[in-house]
Amino acid sequence: MEPNEESTESTESAHDEQMAGRLASATPEEREDLLRDLVLRRSREILERPELDEDGNFLENGLSSLNALQLSKTLMGDTGVEAPLVAIVEHPTPTLLGKYLAEAYEAEAE
Repeated sequence: MEPNEESTESTESAHDEQMAGRLASATPEEREDLLRDLVLRRSREILERPELDEDGNFLENGLSSLNALQLSKTLMGDTGVEAPLVAIVEHPTPTLLGKYLAEAYEAEAE
């Protein structure tokens, strides 16, 4: 493993743990905001579209099936909540997908 890979994995692990802690301690409204912002950030990275806004449609902004799979896996890694491909299609904006993830988080916590 390259030295940079190890530090990147350590940083990603720390971010995952930090996100998990933030989600656990957040109110439902705060959790929805956190997840919407996370979906927006990850979508911008994957689509390479810094102008994508919270109500920007994934498909209209060039989301391919490969991008959707990457987004699904990334969000699962960040949150521990499943974001199946069908959820991305049925919730085609960062706002809607963030709300879906918040509801899925609540359901898993019960």
